[in-house]
Amino acid sequence: MTAESPTIADTAPREDLAALRDRATAVSARIETERRHAGIPRRDLSPFAQGAGGIPYAFTFDSGRAGPHVLVTCLAHGNEPGGLEAVVTLLERGIRPVIGRLSLAICNVAAHAATNGVDPYGTRFIEDDFNRLWDDAILDSDRRSVELDRARQLRPLIASADVLLDLHATPYEATPYFVLKPGSRAAALADRIGQPHTRFVFNTGSVHSPTLTNYKQFSDPAGTAVGLTVECGLFFARSSADVALSTIAKLLALQGLISEETAASLSVWRDPSARRLITVEETQMVQTADVRLLSRPGDFVAYTKGEIAAFDGEAPIRAPFDGAVPLWVKQTFVAGDTAFMWARQSLECQ
Repeated sequence: MTAESPTIADTAPREDLAALRDRATAVSARIETERRHAGIPRRDLSPFAQGAGGIPYAFTFDSGRAGPHVLVTCLAHGNEPGGLEAVVTLLERGIRPVIGRLSLAICNVAAHAATNGVDPYGTRFIEDDFNRLWDDAILDSDRRSVELDRARQLRPLIASADVLLDLHATPYEATPYFVLKPGSRAAALADRIGQPHTRFVFNTGSVHSPTLTNYKQFSDPAGTAVGLTVECGLFFARSSADVALSTIAKLLALQGLISEETAASLSVWRDPSARRLITVEETQMVQTADVRLLSRPGDFVAYTKGEIAAFDGEAPIRAPFDGAVPLWVKQTFVAGDTAFMWARQSLECQ
């Protein structure tokens, strides 16, 4: 279900509309300023090119003892370096599993090399979104691209994982969150990890499929493998690396791959926010690329039905239901496309 750009005639006084437009412009400017925070400089990845285990920029460490194969993936998008910094920390500190296998994969190296390390509108990908290729029909096709070639290179590693943690970041300042389907194995694992405290739930599945964490064994209803996505915060913000490292540490300790003491030494972030469940209900289409919101996405502002929450050019965008929260705002807006999603939120999720 989608919410089209509003056609309801606006009855508010022109002065109020003008004031709201001015406010939306100011909020959008603030979001833009936050997006350009460059706390993580671009890293030279050449020292990691050889990898360990036969795949460039991927590392597998086998304890020699029975246990799960846990895979951590980062840099699916070239302008999301927080997860990369966390993976580099694990490599530099020589973290090794005491049971099972631990794999670390730096995914879209080409896109990272092409971005300037400052502009969050930099190179997310070269030709294909690396995180939209994970279906065998796509991977087995004759089509070629930078990202498809890399996905095919990593596919054997992905297919062998029992547990996958995929690290991402957002194009705006936001509370870190897990991306989940209700009742899924991923949701159960997120509850065990405990933080981030915020969960984004898609009742009908993510509109972004086929993603890495939906690939094959992770979506098999009869299987046990788990793929979990965590959004660690703002592009290039140093805090996103802290969130990523702390989430990895908790996962590895839960799976028995590292000790609680080692996990504690890696857990540099504690989520100060309340436990929050965000349920995505519908998408918001826009007619123009000039979209301005009246609140920052990370503030989780809820609007009453019919209340103006944003502007599509000069036209107001109204909340489609009571308690509607505009979230998952696009990195860039495109006329005739989805700009953001409408969700409901509840605190103290169970």
